[in-house]
Amino acid sequence: MKTRALLVLGVVFFASFIGRIAVLASEATGKASPGVEQGDAVGACVDGELASAVKDRMYSLDRRETAIADREAELKTYEAQIDKRLAELEEANGALQDKIETVKESRNEDIAKLAAIYEGMKPDQAGKIINEMDSKFAAGLLSAMNNEQAARVVASMDSEKAYLVSVILANRSQQLAQ
Repeated sequence: MKTRALLVLGVVFFASFIGRIAVLASEATGKASPGVEQGDAVGACVDGELASAVKDRMYSLDRRETAIADREAELKTYEAQIDKRLAELEEANGALQDKIETVKESRNEDIAKLAAIYEGMKPDQAGKIINEMDSKFAAGLLSAMNNEQAARVVASMDSEKAYLVSVILANRSQQLAQ
């Protein structure tokens, strides 16, 4: 007996549930029940304060949905702007890298020319001039020179300066090996 009563109650609740789904589905598709206006579709199933609360909640959700859609459109606009700026920055970075490479090549050519000039000088004369140079620059110049001529120039340099330039050259070689 209890089983039959529970079954009947289950069928009644299920039918009620299906009825509410039908009303909500007709509301969602824009088709209200005959004789019931679109705004009153909720009122067909529910009356009073509950109907008002449901309507208010639906309107609130609609406003939030519209606000979210607007925000998504705004974010897409920002994303497009960011993508455009990123592409511009990548292009500028590429151009900058090309310029850096050109400057490096030019610098290396200039150092090679200067090294050739110092190789053509007498070691004593070159040693006196290189003594006056910045140690890092002098090390770069000597590394670009012919090894035999560079050895003669270093031999004619001031011993402290020659030591400093040698240490710089050794550190460069060590850093390149790592």
